Amino acid sequence: MTRSFASTFPSIVLLLASTACGPGPYYDQEPTGPSPAVEVATERQALASWSSAAPMSTARFDHSATVLPSGKVLVAGGDPGTTTYLSSAALYNPATNTWAATGSMTQARSAHVAVLLSSGKVLVIGGTFGSTTTAELYDPATGTWTATGSLSTLRTNFSATLLSSGQVLVTGGRGTGGVYLTSCELYDPATGTWSATGSLAEGRMDHSALRLGNGQVLVSGGLYMIFTSLYRIDSAELYDPATGTWSTTGSLATGRSEHLSLLLPSGDALIVGGVAGNGRLPGHYSVSAAESFSAGTMSSAGTMSSPRHGHAAAALPSGAVLVAGGLNKIGSTTTTQFLSSASLYDPATGTWSATTSMLAVRNHFTLSPLPSGKVLAVGGTNSSGLGLASTELYTP
Repeated sequence: MTRSFASTFPSIVLLLASTACGPGPYYDQEPTGPSPAVEVATERQALASWSSAAPMSTARFDHSATVLPSGKVLVAGGDPGTTTYLSSAALYNPATNTWAATGSMTQARSAHVAVLLSSGKVLVIGGTFGSTTTAELYDPATGTWTATGSLSTLRTNFSATLLSSGQVLVTGGRGTGGVYLTSCELYDPATGTWSATGSLAEGRMDHSALRLGNGQVLVSGGLYMIFTSLYRIDSAELYDPATGTWSTTGSLATGRSEHLSLLLPSGDALIVGGVAGNGRLPGHYSVSAAESFSAGTMSSAGTMSSPRHGHAAAALPSGAVLVAGGLNKIGSTTTTQFLSSASLYDPATGTWSATTSMLAVRNHFTLSPLPSGKVLAVGGTNSSGLGLASTELYTP
């Protein structure tokens, strides 16, 4: 299936890397000497770099990428930008900068969800835009996939989160007939079966879900439709694994969908990017404002150098968060920028700084933090909507 972003957004503007860093620092008065904060940020940007890594044998986007206990990265499925989805999988070895084929999935999948289980196996769920309830397991010891229990409800654009117990929580999504689901399911690796658990208060798809430091799961934002009108949700809910129930919590300042949530060293959540605004084109736009969640409250977490959705993010060993690539749907226009730019969030100061841009524009790609501290960017699509086989490494 060829996904043409040009047909969705008629006017396309490619964001040049030279303009990705945004404006310089603002001072209330002229500084008398170099600012230490600026010196640190400048030094960090000068030292950080992206470099080409070995390409995959197959181009793909909307794939999954999972860092295995061995340090290798399992990439599975996705869309090459043609007429068929992929069942193939490959392993990246950071020690040798090489890719090797591994066993193919039992079913071709794109836009699926992958979860690393406590056993070291990888659970892959759903995909192909809601056309399957099936799930399967990858065993790194044998390099093979085996079918496991299927979801009880057909769903797309859902989330899956590993709980402290080792179970996997699947939440929401869009079901048969366009229903926005409140239902949730639990996967038990010991039995390979799914069971119902407490339902969300509000149906949603394209939301984010994150296990917090206290073991609870935060679900925020998402998309909901009433008749033919689309609404970006600002509400958030907390799942308590001890009781299997949900409770409402502090709302987002900006309702958004297609955003990402990452765990900070404090055990709190950082929420970045996404799409805001209700309705279809031209009523929605990409988001630059970030928010943090702590003790039931959402707070501002600064602003990225560029609004973005379709982006990827990774936590660095320093505690900083790297956000890169994606798309910038501008305001109430139909203009979209394809991004190679990247930003760093410092949780100690709650501020963002630009870092070096990727070598290529990418959206619907993956970022995987490696044991070395580097980050691997894999695949995605370019400004023509074609799948990419290229990969690159970020060195902080």
